[in-house]
Amino acid sequence: MDDGFFDIVELVSKYMTGELTGAERESLDNWLSLSEDNRKWFHEVTEKEFIYRKRRELRSIDVKGGWKALSRKRAKENRRRLGIRALKYACVFILLVVSSMYFLMQRVDREEIIPVESAEILPGTSRAILYMANGSIIDLANHDRDTLRELDGTIIGLDGESITYKNAVDSVVSSDLYNELVIPRGGEYVLTLADGTLVCLNAGSKLRFPVQFSGITRKVELEGEGYFQVARNEEMPFVVSASGVNITVLGTEFNVSNYPENEDVQTTLIKGKVQVTLSENMDGYTLHPGEQAVYNKESGEVTVANVDVSYVTAWREGRLRFRDRPLKEIMDFISRWYDVDVVYEDEVVKNYLFGCNFNRHVTVTPLLELFQSTGTVRFEVVGKKIIVKK
Repeated sequence: MDDGFFDIVELVSKYMTGELTGAERESLDNWLSLSEDNRKWFHEVTEKEFIYRKRRELRSIDVKGGWKALSRKRAKENRRRLGIRALKYACVFILLVVSSMYFLMQRVDREEIIPVESAEILPGTSRAILYMANGSIIDLANHDRDTLRELDGTIIGLDGESITYKNAVDSVVSSDLYNELVIPRGGEYVLTLADGTLVCLNAGSKLRFPVQFSGITRKVELEGEGYFQVARNEEMPFVVSASGVNITVLGTEFNVSNYPENEDVQTTLIKGKVQVTLSENMDGYTLHPGEQAVYNKESGEVTVANVDVSYVTAWREGRLRFRDRPLKEIMDFISRWYDVDVVYEDEVVKNYLFGCNFNRHVTVTPLLELFQSTGTVRFEVVGKKIIVKK
């Protein structure tokens, strides 16, 4: 099943849930106009009888056999799909099991979804802790000030969802003053550095940065995930340091993921050009828009490949969006954003492949229910803990 068809399925799922944008509706209409077969397939899969029939067939599938077949296929072909597209409340999901099974798409009414035993799990909000050079620790979600002032006179503006560093008239540039912005689990925040660079930080992240930039580079240190829109300055390159990887740019947009629990550091370029190096003495790798460099912390190897950047940057747009990713990777995201612990009763489910396109600013329960409706996993929520069962 190629990516083009996968994209069409996503458009159809949005059509069925009323979430199509004008541009997406035009794309779907164009595809429908290409052939009678396309139109016939569209009308069939959106018919209620087809949906119920496929749901009955899904219940009869030998799931364990399918996963064994999936493992064999992945060894031979690198990857095949077991994906789920999940949308809010009224949903469509996709299950692809290889070998003797086939691609299914179905609409699931809320009363048919298997309920997850849980209390409501609420999404994250704008939250951050600022550690200042003057020793102050500021909870940015609970304060009553509009501005802060650093030791060198730098004015820091606060507005509840973002923080901005500005030069004061009497400020003195010093390379010795650093601040650290820490985003807890269940949080996100936006930071504007003194040079005008915009940084969006995801849950469970921290950024260490100079209050004012001086010297020959503008260097910051990232743990977690951040999206950077770098203000251009050809005389002072911007450098992001992330677990031994240095990402050097003059002015561009890119995403860096460097969570301590993950084995990889991922640098994904959206616009412009970046240089990814493992040390100051290496030429490194030059990325172009749409490319991603993955550095494996254990092996020290770097791979570069073209990717669909919309999946990488979906978190900035309020989406939880994955395609054919291990369940553990998705649940790690859920754990950080919803501030919950995830426990696995059976380790094998961590490698099951799923996909989703979900609004991350609503409770996570509908998404868990959809994953559970595939019959491959079950969830139980106890307080702030999600228990994953086979």
